[in-house]
Amino acid sequence: MALGLLVVGDLLFRARELRTFYTDWGVLPRSALAELFPTLATASLHTVSGSVTGQAVLFTLAGGLAVLLAVGYRTRTVLVGVLLLHVSLYARNPYVLNGGDGLLIVALFLGAFLPLGERYAVDADRRAREPRSREPRPHVTSLATATVLLQLVIVYVVNVPFKSQSDAWMAGNGVQYALELEQFSVFLGPSLTQYPALLTAVNWLWIGMMAASPLLILSTGRLRTAAVAGFVAAHAGMIATLRLGLFPFIVIAFLLLYLPPSAWNRLETLSAVASRPAGAGVRARIPGPIVSIPRSMADDSPTEVPSAVRRGVRVAATVVLAIVLITSVAWPAAELGVGADSGADPVIEADGYVWTLFAPNTPTTTRWFVAPTTLESSERIDAFRGGTLEWEKPPDAADTYPSALWLRYLVELRFTNEREQRQLASHLCQRVQTEHGVEPTEVQVYTVEQQIPTAGGGEPKRTELAALTC
Repeated sequence: MALGLLVVGDLLFRARELRTFYTDWGVLPRSALAELFPTLATASLHTVSGSVTGQAVLFTLAGGLAVLLAVGYRTRTVLVGVLLLHVSLYARNPYVLNGGDGLLIVALFLGAFLPLGERYAVDADRRAREPRSREPRPHVTSLATATVLLQLVIVYVVNVPFKSQSDAWMAGNGVQYALELEQFSVFLGPSLTQYPALLTAVNWLWIGMMAASPLLILSTGRLRTAAVAGFVAAHAGMIATLRLGLFPFIVIAFLLLYLPPSAWNRLETLSAVASRPAGAGVRARIPGPIVSIPRSMADDSPTEVPSAVRRGVRVAATVVLAIVLITSVAWPAAELGVGADSGADPVIEADGYVWTLFAPNTPTTTRWFVAPTTLESSERIDAFRGGTLEWEKPPDAADTYPSALWLRYLVELRFTNEREQRQLASHLCQRVQTEHGVEPTEVQVYTVEQQIPTAGGGEPKRTELAALTC
């Protein structure tokens, strides 16, 4: 259910900027994608059409499948369809992805090896109606369950040495730095910067929790429930303070897998008590609680499959899962080695599957964007904000770009070549003409950065990202 809802949320999040990022009118038309990323252009179903209508059809199809996944209808078959469409969507514009998106794809991929429709699903109700249906299994251990449960633990553990390489985190200022980044700090974030002692305690608590994350696997009963609750609370704190898209929601969905049998039993008991007056006398069709991850490769339908085919599928699944498991360990280890020597400009998003999150190169600058645009009348406006051109930092740095997807795109644009940057300027020429009814003569895009107070403050610095004569 959680996976389906996350996909629906991701589609709604991206649909707001469908025309800008997924059509030929936008910043990356199909011709540019084919030139810059030929493999992605070939692999993506979303390159079949460059129109708003064509993309809307694909978004609607993906959303419908995601709803079916959420209710557990033909779970594995539907999940594979959701996975393929979402990979295709991500391939259509790689500039607007972050580490949370990678984690969602990993979750969908691994979900295909788990009979997620065995409980609390339409599939479970259907099987319960079959004459010789078996009781749902209380728990199962397999290579698939080991692989999926190790994902978060590996990432948490590897994050500890990343944090240890950061002077800011080792000084207890990592959380303070993050919340002073005005382009990301939201809701409670700005207010909490007034309590540095509290944020220092949170800094060390978070590092300690990540170091203790193996308890998510090694512990049982109430201790494991407490560990899961602690991490869920931590990521809920991110939702309340930082603008990170769906990333914390995806991690919370992953954390549900670690809940022990006792927690699910209590939840089922509470649910039964709460629903008893309305459902008295009605026999529940959906079997008991999910107490652990069920065995992988369980059948979604009663159709008899030849034993030779089943054996072949099991062998193939075992090989694939073994590769994923080895990669899950090797990739973060390799990233750790790179991070130790990298002096690269820090990317503030949850970037890459390892999502190092503000370490080891802790960002220290609030960033906003200005797009000076000259009209035929010689008037100058901001192509992003649409009003009078202003260079000063606004009360909310997020007001200087249209959406969170725009921020991802503009951050990535700093590391691209002139061809890609000119594509943005060309799009802004069209955008201004469409929105204002006047043809601009020139468009420029600047990123403006200013040191956060804890890092010393200072005067803003401008860097040109793109420029074009329209």
